[in-house]
Amino acid sequence: MKSIVCLLVMAVVCFSCSEKKTTVHLKGQLKGMGPQEVMRYNGAVSMVGDSRDVLLNTDSEGRFDTIIELSEPEYFSISRNTLYLTPGDDLEMVITENNNEAEFKGIGAEANTYMKKRLFPKGGSFLEGGRNTRTDFASTKVLIDSLASARRAELQALKNVSPEFKRLEGARILADVVNSCICYASYGKEYQFDWAAYQRMTPEEQEVVGKKLQEMRETFYAGIATDMNRMYRELTDTALLDVAVVRDVLSYAGEDKYGWFEGIELPDRTHELYEAYGKVGALREKVNLENVEAARKFVAESKNKDIASEVKHKVDQAGKLVQGQPAFDIVMEDVDGNMKRLSDFRGKVIYVDLWATWCGPCIQESPAFEALSKKYEGKDIVFVPISRDTRKSDWKSYLKNHHKELTQYNSQDLALKDDWCIMYIPRFIVIDKDFKIVDAYAPRPSEEEAIVPLLDSLLN
Repeated sequence: MKSIVCLLVMAVVCFSCSEKKTTVHLKGQLKGMGPQEVMRYNGAVSMVGDSRDVLLNTDSEGRFDTIIELSEPEYFSISRNTLYLTPGDDLEMVITENNNEAEFKGIGAEANTYMKKRLFPKGGSFLEGGRNTRTDFASTKVLIDSLASARRAELQALKNVSPEFKRLEGARILADVVNSCICYASYGKEYQFDWAAYQRMTPEEQEVVGKKLQEMRETFYAGIATDMNRMYRELTDTALLDVAVVRDVLSYAGEDKYGWFEGIELPDRTHELYEAYGKVGALREKVNLENVEAARKFVAESKNKDIASEVKHKVDQAGKLVQGQPAFDIVMEDVDGNMKRLSDFRGKVIYVDLWATWCGPCIQESPAFEALSKKYEGKDIVFVPISRDTRKSDWKSYLKNHHKELTQYNSQDLALKDDWCIMYIPRFIVIDKDFKIVDAYAPRPSEEEAIVPLLDSLLN
């Protein structure tokens, strides 16, 4: 009898141990970020939608403690930090906007400590913004390969990570090498020239310089085709699409002018993911019935439920942004801490400028926005600049050094992301006097030939 009881106890224990875990426990501190920070899903279908993002609510010191549902390992990101979360992880972490400063403890710490050194595709991956370029491509490639080898050795030395993690991160290293080769034609010393001298040239002279530079790049791209083709052949598995830089470099398959993808047939899922990206991209540029119907047709014909689900989510969002729909209200704050709602301006035409201090194109549009506001002084229209800076100190510091005539606002209202679908800035919105949407993707103030007739039509 005693033996039977022991066996039953062992069976229960074994069953409990083998039961698949479906949650991740995260606690810690986000330093220098807002009270509501989005932990963005960064797997394959993040190219298309954001329905898997997770909102982290913090206290006044940035501390949080939350449990998220997760059935399979997934990549996420917080600011510049990329996380790899596995069901059953129990992580304590400290996160800042500098990924190298992150600290991790607990189950899952080893994988995420490794991820601190993740390279950035927009910085040219191993080229690191041009800092690792040498006198020519051959010597630069030697350095790239050396850095990649060191990273692979670091990856293989990890003990408490899964084979799948090593496979995905191995693909990231290879894709970073591919990206480094592509970016060399932008960062390489032979592709640089004197911009000051270029600005003094006539348009004809500038055209000659531009044409020569393009010819140099095309010759370079054709010359590395064999190596690129060899590396691309190792990146076709659809599971690798969960790695952001793999998605980045595979995007060149659409216009293969140099033979990089010769003899390579990408899987149907990969083609469908990029097609979905195009449909959603169209919705992010302009919400109209044509783009909405094209996306709906894609959803109906899609063979991948996860991709179709994200596109449908975007279609549903876009349908609420077509002309004539009620505008979504948002809460914002001026530099003195006074709270305001966008709907407080009901009764006037509203032209919104969504910007941030770190956004170069936003800064370039600001003078045109201010100048346009002066043109309409005394009329039933209000110009509303809204900063998206998560650190209000950066925003206020910028405004102290850059005088603005218009009342300035800052907003972290989730309606900007969830309802207005703000995925990039600068972004401009026009709302009529009845607080209904005129154009959720309105022309920029610098595009006077487009924005002035639109505003005039609403005031007449």
